[in-house]
Amino acid sequence: MPRIGFNVLLIAILWVGSAGAALADRGKGETTARQGVVKCGGNNFLRLGGTEIQFASYTLRNFDATQPIVVDRMRFFDANGNVLFDTAGGALPLAENGVLGPANSTLNPNQTAQFNTNDILPFLAQTDRPIQLEIEWSAPGRALGLDVITIRIARQRDPATGAILAERGRHATGCRSIPSR
Repeated sequence: MPRIGFNVLLIAILWVGSAGAALADRGKGETTARQGVVKCGGNNFLRLGGTEIQFASYTLRNFDATQPIVVDRMRFFDANGNVLFDTAGGALPLAENGVLGPANSTLNPNQTAQFNTNDILPFLAQTDRPIQLEIEWSAPGRALGLDVITIRIARQRDPATGAILAERGRHATGCRSIPSR
């Protein structure tokens, strides 16, 4: 009987040791997935007689050191749930820094891209805002997942020329990531 107990104990120790070794490359709290959805808030409008623009800047980051992440789809919704912009069956808009765009939807390991709503959407009436952005992503293998933040930016604007002038303020918030598998 003591031999059976010893064998069970030995198997349990070996199993726990191998499980720990298999997870050793993951940091505390990190999750991985092959695909997911990220949802963000935002805005895109003029105020104060067109002398101020408020828009959202979305920073997309691939923190994974080995897996590329593909941005499969970007959809913007107005406050009423209507689709304002959808890349389904089409290409991504050009990112501010050129990393993503019509010819490339893949964020390679450790790459970052930035999209601004004022380059993609029309200025919205008060009844149509705030907005939501939904990003569907995938990876060929388990990846850390797409990290996205929203930066709400207010800048001075020349209403006669449309030129965007000095920044008046900004605020960053995290987006909600929903890994699928």
